[in-house]
Amino acid sequence: MKYIRTEELLEQLKLKNISYEQYLAENEDSFICEDLKNFWKEKIAKCGMSKVDIINKADIGYTYFYSVIGGKNYPSRDTIIKIFIAMGLPLEDCQDTLRLYNWAQLSPKIKRDSIVIFALNHSLSLYKLEEMLEDHMEKSFKS
Repeated sequence: MKYIRTEELLEQLKLKNISYEQYLAENEDSFICEDLKNFWKEKIAKCGMSKVDIINKADIGYTYFYSVIGGKNYPSRDTIIKIFIAMGLPLEDCQDTLRLYNWAQLSPKIKRDSIVIFALNHSLSLYKLEEMLEDHMEKSFKS
């Protein structure tokens, strides 16, 4: 599989001498085609926690959680972050998931995001993350 940068793909789409069918054929391996059920199954297995524990630690509804991991519901950026905080998985896994759902990745240049990055890197609980956000007058994850 040949890695093609996003910028290169955008440039190809600007070309007048290429059909869309040709673009698809030449770049088939570059498209994000993730089986969401298997994706979430792998992440849950990786964290070693039960789904019930993840739901409770992430402070989200059971029905909503199952609709997300079943690929039926498109989670918000904050929901994804809450799930990864609950699972205790590394920042890279969270970033990959945000990218998969076309959300902005966490940026250390944004104060709220930098607090979340710190929490992910230090395996802090959602409760502790909320406390830090409050201490620094940043937007909470509470609905």
